[in-house]
Amino acid sequence: MLGTNPSRSQELGASEFWIQEVFYTLQGEGPFSGQSAVFVRLAGCNLRCFWCDTDFESSTYRPDLERLLGHVDGVRPEHCDLVVLTGGEPFRQNIGPLVTALLERGLRVQIESSGTLWVDLPEHERLTIVCSPKTPKLHRSVEPRIAAFKYVIAAGETDPADGLPIQSTQMRGSPARIARPTPGALVYVMPRDDRDAARNLANMKAATEVAMTFGYRLTLQVHKIAGIA
Repeated sequence: MLGTNPSRSQELGASEFWIQEVFYTLQGEGPFSGQSAVFVRLAGCNLRCFWCDTDFESSTYRPDLERLLGHVDGVRPEHCDLVVLTGGEPFRQNIGPLVTALLERGLRVQIESSGTLWVDLPEHERLTIVCSPKTPKLHRSVEPRIAAFKYVIAAGETDPADGLPIQSTQMRGSPARIARPTPGALVYVMPRDDRDAARNLANMKAATEVAMTFGYRLTLQVHKIAGIA
């Protein structure tokens, strides 16, 4: 969306979900990188990141819970037990019943979030919250539930003390110390895709150096490298 999307507030009272798309692919980033997964991309976001290249506003698909579960079942091969809830911002909608239903089916659920919003969720060994911070502060209820942090790295925009971002994601060129990881959580770093070959090479080198210097895990967008959705 490149920051052109409206900043949408949290909406928890609707009986239907607003879904951008549901599709089967490989998880391209973070702790489950390379694993087959069904992605449920929830529409709308409360943030406006200027480098975001994902469309999460164009859909008119508004299924209820049972229809959405049927859609997931329809695209999920039997061997695939991972469902990724992403966005946009998935915590903008009431995903609690969806998460509970997926877990009751014996599936693994990964939620990808910026960590600024929260919805009450069950604690479960098959539920993993991966946070990619975009702002200086996280919601206090999400912090203790985060299993892994994922930071988008751009050359010249990191703190030499810890290698993590110090520039705003909401306003290009403005300083902002992005929220830091909680103790004990896994930390992944990923080069930012600036849609420019020279910049992308610099970002890759920066992310690699950060990972090697501070012991973080380098993650790449495997889905883009493989040329899949």
